[in-house]
Amino acid sequence: MPLPAQEQKVLHVLGFLFLRMGQAARAKRLFSALVALNAEDYYARCALALSCIQLDDGETALHALSGISPDAPLPGGPQTYHILLARAYRLTGNTQEAREEIAAFWRSKQREGSLK
Repeated sequence: MPLPAQEQKVLHVLGFLFLRMGQAARAKRLFSALVALNAEDYYARCALALSCIQLDDGETALHALSGISPDAPLPGGPQTYHILLARAYRLTGNTQEAREEIAAFWRSKQREGSLK
């Protein structure tokens, strides 16, 4: 049974507070639970990936991001997707993929018009 939207938002905020307080393992558990409840919760999936990255777990971060499209409604837009993938690939030692994602990040920023 999915969580009501307000409760889901409160748990998102709590998870990010955990991240800000340096408690990435707690954040990872919380965001893992949110993703288990709703795999379409892209906010939680990106936050799970970020938690894993902070724990130097690139493989799990990549798994959290698998199946997401840069066109999905992500917090921060497609740049979030590309930068998280780049960081996860770097942790797994896949520097070529990391470079490609950084390039995609910059292309996305240029398309958005945020770079002048």
